[in-house]
Amino acid sequence: MPTRNTIPTEVRKPHTTGKPGKTRDDFRAAHDRSFIVPQKIEAAIKQLGADHWEYEAEFLRVAGISTAELGRYRSQFEKSVVAVRVNGATRYVWAGSEALAEELRAMVQQ
Repeated sequence: MPTRNTIPTEVRKPHTTGKPGKTRDDFRAAHDRSFIVPQKIEAAIKQLGADHWEYEAEFLRVAGISTAELGRYRSQFEKSVVAVRVNGATRYVWAGSEALAEELRAMVQQ
């Protein structure tokens, strides 16, 4: 019978996929917000689907990022973002495809 301090064998086994430890890319994916946030935005755009759009407030929830983070990276995705006026205020709409964003822009420019 194992004692309380015994670690199961499967936990103690070293990595078998090569050198132990993690790479720089692993670190970046876990801690570099300039890498993580754009990845989350891209994933949220894909999740919308080519024929769908969402106001930015809901898009934030889908992407799992903050308003400040989205504001910092919005310009990198300008082809997927449409600015619209609602009751005198500018609101942003995120489109699931660049083609849909172009159609939506054409609708509000008329």
